[in-house]
Amino acid sequence: MALPQKFLDELRSRVAVSAIVARRVRLQRHGREHTGLCPFHKEKSPSFTVNDDKGFFHCFGCGAHGDAFAFVMQSEGLSFREAVERLAGEAGMELPRDSPREAAEAEGRRDLEGIVEAACTWFEEQLATPAAAAARAYLDRRGIAPDVRRRFRIGYAPDGRG
Repeated sequence: MALPQKFLDELRSRVAVSAIVARRVRLQRHGREHTGLCPFHKEKSPSFTVNDDKGFFHCFGCGAHGDAFAFVMQSEGLSFREAVERLAGEAGMELPRDSPREAAEAEGRRDLEGIVEAACTWFEEQLATPAAAAARAYLDRRGIAPDVRRRFRIGYAPDGRG
């Protein structure tokens, strides 16, 4: 389920970005902003700022930027939904529940994603077969290395499958 914008806005209003960031970064207040050493790269002088009025953090050194959700996602390796769940729990907010229709639609999307993933994997595997020798030679001539093929999930459709 996509989380309602109204819920996300309410959660943002209840969570101070500086309070979330201060769990990992020693911040010093400078006027309306807080500054500290960026947790996303090594630095000796603070280039990381947090502005609660605007609801975001920004690092002038590495370009990291975002709101409280983004900070939790980046610093803890969580998905957007996991970050929202964590912050909502801390703010004492309950996540909206899916309606039966929304739950069925989400299940259908997951099923389709699984089918697409299986098809993609099958086509990738076909690129390694003897029948795909001409396709591999073409990719080699174009300078598309095997690691690039894997990264972009390039596959091969045998005759009658494309």
